[in-house]
Order: sequence, then structure tokens, then C-alpha cells
Amino acid sequence: MHSTDEKNRSRQLAELLDNRFTIPSTRIRFGIDPVIGLVPGIGDWIGGAISIYYLVMVGIKGGKASVLGRVFLNILLDVLIGSIPVLGEIFDVYWKANIRNAKILQELEENPAKTTSESRFWIWMVLIQCIAVIIALLLLFVWLIAELFDLIF
Repeated sequence: MHSTDEKNRSRQLAELLDNRFTIPSTRIRFGIDPVIGLVPGIGDWIGGAISIYYLVMVGIKGGKASVLGRVFLNILLDVLIGSIPVLGEIFDVYWKANIRNAKILQELEENPAKTTSESRFWIWMVLIQCIAVIIALLLLFVWLIAELFDLIF
């Protein structure tokens, strides 16, 4: 298959999933991903399953683990946050994981080294933020236990 065909297919799928429609009298665009997400229980998982296409394509193109991780995190955020009623659909409209992943795939084809280094940076930033959230939650938990202990005794 020709690389240009793959780029077009990748962009077309991203447009269909994330940008196909416009809310009248606004510049807000959305695709079928948030619409599929309206199906209770499985909608966001179906959208995530379709988005796996980008993960597979990055793997086929020889993307390093950091690039695969970045694409996977985009999909994971889309599925997990997208699963929250109402807020998830709003997130889907603005996050546009498939557009992001189509751009990563295109960048990987054009400049693999730069895409890999940017992805490593992005992965480290997400990891640092996750660690910060875990520490904050642990501190909150310890504080709540201390307050509960003071209340009881």
C-alpha cells in the first residue's frame, strides 16, 4: 500500500471520528466518537476499539515504545474520561484523540527521531503528573485518617 494512501486513510478516519460535523452557528466540530460515546456502558469502548487502528499503524511503522505509549495514552484518556456521563462527551469534542494520533502517525512517517524524542518527553510529563496525583491522594488520605482519629479520640 502506498504511504500517501495510508496518510489519507488515517486523516479521513480521524476526521470522521473527531471533526465530521459542526454545531450550527459555532466553530465547534465533532465526529462520531462522542456520538458513539452516548451508548451507555459500551459506547466509549467501541470508540476506543476503533482508535486502536492508530496504535497498530504506529507499530507497523516501527514506532518506538515511547511513541506507542503516547498514542495509547491518548486513546486511554479518550476512553476513560469519555466514559463519564456528559463531561465525557464534552471532553471527546475537545480532546480529539484520533486527530492527535493521526498527527503523531504523520510525524512519525516524516521525522521518526523527532517524534520519538517528543513522545519520550510527553510520556515523562504524564508520568510525573501521575506520581504527583498519587502523592496528593496519599497525603489527603493521611490527613483524613488523622482528622478522623482526632474526631474519634
